Amino acid sequence: MKNTYNKLFRNSLRYSTLLMVCAPILLFQQCKQQELNVENEDQYTKIFMQSASNGSVAKSLAIKDEWVNIPFGAGYGGFTILNNPVTVNFEIDQAKVDAYNQQNNSSYELPPADSYKISSSSVTIAPGNAGSNNSNLEINPLKLAGTKTYIIPVSITDVQPALSINENLRTTYYLVNGFYESNPFEPISIEGWEIHDYSDDDSDGAGGRAKYAIDGTIEKIWLSTYRRVNGWRPPHPHYVTIDMNATHQLHGITLFGRRGQNNAYLFPKNVLIETSNDGNTWTEAGLFSIVASSDDTSATMYFEKSANCRYFKVTVLSSAGNGDTTSIAELVAF
Repeated sequence: MKNTYNKLFRNSLRYSTLLMVCAPILLFQQCKQQELNVENEDQYTKIFMQSASNGSVAKSLAIKDEWVNIPFGAGYGGFTILNNPVTVNFEIDQAKVDAYNQQNNSSYELPPADSYKISSSSVTIAPGNAGSNNSNLEINPLKLAGTKTYIIPVSITDVQPALSINENLRTTYYLVNGFYESNPFEPISIEGWEIHDYSDDDSDGAGGRAKYAIDGTIEKIWLSTYRRVNGWRPPHPHYVTIDMNATHQLHGITLFGRRGQNNAYLFPKNVLIETSNDGNTWTEAGLFSIVASSDDTSATMYFEKSANCRYFKVTVLSSAGNGDTTSIAELVAF
């Protein structure tokens, strides 16, 4: 009886094992016979830029005289595997800039022509692959000539052999700007500088007159009128205009405030800087919100774009203490 039971158990185990091995094979054979039928499957075959799926791509680059590589490529999607290589071609197109600005109510521009390039205008998707090799958008931050944000649209132009392009993922819009890790510019000599115009000033133990904003020291200061006459004194804005008596390329201004903790309320908070070649017609160089550094009570303002000019005008729109008065110990242009 016991031997019969053992024999039946071994046979049962053998059949169970055989069933476990064969069942997946049978199932696979059954599945293999079922084909996926998709009507017009070619309409689902698309070439696209992977980076375009993120919308605009922001890149902030340290301003140095070196080329920075931003890689990009192309992808393939469809129901069939590629049997032959596919070449995807790219370009940077001004028309794409205009279209982006119109759609987003913006006013971006292409960077200076010598500041960017594409390392290769084409990439290849190899047979059996869903992605290409990389090309690079190359940017030299120093040649951007400032901290302004520019747009560079990299777009698929055509595909060989001809395959459909996903229009929503055809173009990647790179928003590129530079920033200064430290000031690389030499100060412009104040020799020959004069005060061209100013809103108001005052007499003070530390100077007070507008001329002290460009006297070469931070000991004497320009101070807006702080004494009240009949209960009134001039509120913001306060401005001073400098005639350098020569044309210079300006990249920015360093502003020194009146030193001393008790004078912190006088430090400019919101500042408008304008440039001119005739002292009458002005171009905005930048609107800045600044805070005094703790070591030398100064703030450096970099222009979005460098400006060739003879005159510059510094207008203090508000000061740190939110009062009527302000003070500038020295203006350094670079």
